[in-house]
Amino acid sequence: MLAFLLLILPSDTIAPTSPYWQQRVAYEITASLDEPSGVLSGKVRIRYVNQSPDTLHDFSVHQYLNAFRPGSRWSAADSTEQRVRFQHMRDPDYAFERITASSVMGERRAPDYPFAPDSTIAHWTLPRALAPGDSLVAEIEWRARPSTLPRRQGRQGRRFDFAQWYPKVVVYDRYGWENHPLYPAGEFYGEFASYDVMLDLAADQVVGATGVPIEGDPGWEKAAAAAAAGDPVDYQRQWYGRSVGQTPRCGSSAPGRKCVRFYADSVHHFAFSLDPGYRYEQGRYKDVVVHVLYQPGDSATWGNGIAVHRTEMALAWLDSLYGKFGWPQITNVHRIEGGGTEFPMMIMDGGPGLGLIVHELGHNYTMGMLANNEWREGYLDEGFTSFQTSWFFEANGQGPGYPNVEGEILFWDLDRWSEPVSMISERYRDFLTYNTMIYTKGQLFYEQLRYIVGDDVMRKILRTYYARWRFKHVDEDAFRSVAEEVSHMDLKWLFGQWLHGTPLIDYRLSKVERHREGNRWRSVVTVDRLGDGWMPLEIGDGTEIYARTTGQPERERVEFVTDRKPGRLILDPRQRSHDWNALNNREKRAFKGRSDRLLQLDNPTRESARRDRILTRLLPL
Repeated sequence: MLAFLLLILPSDTIAPTSPYWQQRVAYEITASLDEPSGVLSGKVRIRYVNQSPDTLHDFSVHQYLNAFRPGSRWSAADSTEQRVRFQHMRDPDYAFERITASSVMGERRAPDYPFAPDSTIAHWTLPRALAPGDSLVAEIEWRARPSTLPRRQGRQGRRFDFAQWYPKVVVYDRYGWENHPLYPAGEFYGEFASYDVMLDLAADQVVGATGVPIEGDPGWEKAAAAAAAGDPVDYQRQWYGRSVGQTPRCGSSAPGRKCVRFYADSVHHFAFSLDPGYRYEQGRYKDVVVHVLYQPGDSATWGNGIAVHRTEMALAWLDSLYGKFGWPQITNVHRIEGGGTEFPMMIMDGGPGLGLIVHELGHNYTMGMLANNEWREGYLDEGFTSFQTSWFFEANGQGPGYPNVEGEILFWDLDRWSEPVSMISERYRDFLTYNTMIYTKGQLFYEQLRYIVGDDVMRKILRTYYARWRFKHVDEDAFRSVAEEVSHMDLKWLFGQWLHGTPLIDYRLSKVERHREGNRWRSVVTVDRLGDGWMPLEIGDGTEIYARTTGQPERERVEFVTDRKPGRLILDPRQRSHDWNALNNREKRAFKGRSDRLLQLDNPTRESARRDRILTRLLPL
């Protein structure tokens, strides 16, 4: 018990004692894409305002594309886990992002690479200290190329997914500089910023991106599918006000070229995707415009309003759960790679599945507007959006996803393969463990919180969390403080147990006493805690829930009064506590009730277990 308590207590010691702050960044980018080589050449002017209470002496940027090549920490992790992806790629197939010139505070100087041979972090020592309230300007020229093997970015002929492509400022927060190389496990973290991005592209390209197009033609009208033909495209060019884009930057373009300028504010990343073959459809949820870009052969799966409608459904659900979407538009593109990846105002999906769209669009809330550090606390976005996706399907009549999620994690816990959900991403033993803990056990954590506080309070927690922390960096403390405030509960034990530990939960229904008192029945139930973890437990008889234990004492007595004599009592009848051994959860009655044994024919292709029965498998001869 003492060892477990020590895991919980430090969460109080790191609680913020000073007012919240975050840095402010403005990017002004000009970039030109040479399609035959796949190389984008760019210039960026970064204005960085130090709003922290600290004097800074360094400045760093991420060069994420350098992960997808030999020599990176990503490739080293792949080799360790016997995955073959980027470590043996050759020119011109691997990705790169190379700084060709740079100046900081007006002084030209080249960066150093503190994690060499990995070059996903470029660092400069500042020519002079940057005091609180002061600002600096960094100007960087670079060349970037996605890899032919897609992974969160990629290129395929004239089709490009520029998910990672520019020097992105490293976050400075209350923990210091978050200059962290990119690994397969874990994702991104960025400073909220404004982006003014001017792209020089082939004239026939169709492009979707973060932000709104304030100059130039992204090609949507020309690409409009039959389902959308004739409907006016809503570019939202004035969404940020007339002052934005008032001074044109595009000018005249060379023959066969065009300039498209996008603007976005209060976002921590900018992504774009282009393909001259894209088909375009438009939709809307309230005042949020939906842009969908898909391939010519996708009409039966993406087209005819299918992906548009699913994106609108996802927006409506998330609006009901968190609150009003904070940006003007969402762009859903059919990317090169399968699966999906999220970016502010943009999701790149490998398919049009409703679950994938709800999951990735959910990231525009948990990660996009509620911006957690994805490699330090990945459960705050992946676990969160997995949870809300499961709740979406439950709310739409497809049954709860909890039993499957809880059953999967139970196997991990019993085999002692689980690791704490709060671990830094690359410290998990392997990628499978990272994926299971961050996504699946992370989802289970939110399911358990929902079970404890109830659906109505859970919804209020999510809406309060969003209202208070939108467009800010969030962490465990931020979410827990809201959950405790709204629920009026001390939840340190829950966060400590589910995020920082791997305890096993086991209870025994030790004794039941029934006393008739007039026309009513008073029942006294004694429950023993046998495991090193705890959860509140429901007590019922299969038809009704009568009471709930706190679950914390090693022995707990619970009394309740009913109008009728309760049937055979059961601990945790809905199996919501993650109790691994339900054989001792039923009231024992001599020669009554079902057997604790269950016979099954053995199926070697399917692993199954029952926590409330002793399973005997028969192998046919």
